[in-house]
Amino acid sequence: MGKSIIQKIYEDFKETKNFTLPQHLLPPEKGYNLIKWVQELFVYYQGEGIIVRAFDDLPPLKISSQCGLDTTIQDMHKFIISDLNLISLETRKTIVEHAISHPSSQEAWQKISPLLLERLMNMDDETVREDLTWKFSPVAEILWVVTWFFMEREEVIPPQSTYMTSNRFPYYLWLTEEKNQSLWEPENPLCRWEWLALDLYNTWRKTN
Repeated sequence: MGKSIIQKIYEDFKETKNFTLPQHLLPPEKGYNLIKWVQELFVYYQGEGIIVRAFDDLPPLKISSQCGLDTTIQDMHKFIISDLNLISLETRKTIVEHAISHPSSQEAWQKISPLLLERLMNMDDETVREDLTWKFSPVAEILWVVTWFFMEREEVIPPQSTYMTSNRFPYYLWLTEEKNQSLWEPENPLCRWEWLALDLYNTWRKTN
C-alpha cells in the first residue's frame, strides 16, 4: 500500500510549511468535494490508524471555496471519532464507508438503514419518533452526514439564487442571496434527512 496523500501533505507541510493539493482534492468554488477527501481519509486510516496525527499540525483542509461553507475534512474525521455521539465509532465508520462505496445512493442507503435500525431496537414508538424527529439526536446527526454524500453523488444543484451554508458540521442551511432561509430542498428524497428518518420509522414499524 502506498503512502496516503494526507500523510504526504503532512510531511511536506512539516518540512516546508507549505503543501500542494492534488487536483482531485481541490475545493470547488461552488458546492463541495467531500467524497474524494473521505476516500483519502480511509486510505490514511488503513496505513496510519484512526488517530490522524497529521491533523494536529495541518491547517483546516476545506472541502469547498464557497462563501459560508467552511466545512473541512477534519470536521468529518471528528464526526467519525467523536465520543459524544452514542452510536459506536465502528458503526459510524462503517456507515461512512457504505455512503461512498456503493454504485448508487439507493444501494448505499439499503446498507446503512439496517445499521441505524439496530439503534432503535427495543425502543417504544414514542421514543423512536422523538429520536427520528429531533435533528440533534445520534441517529439524526448521522442522517445529516449521509445527505452530504448523497447530494454530492446525485449531483444536486440548487437554484442559482440559493446556496448552502454550514457553520457546524454536519448541519447546514439553504439560504437565498438575501441571506434568508430558502424553502428549496433537493428533489431526490434520499438527499433530505427528514425523508431518511421517515423511511427508517416506516421500516421500524413493519418489524415491531
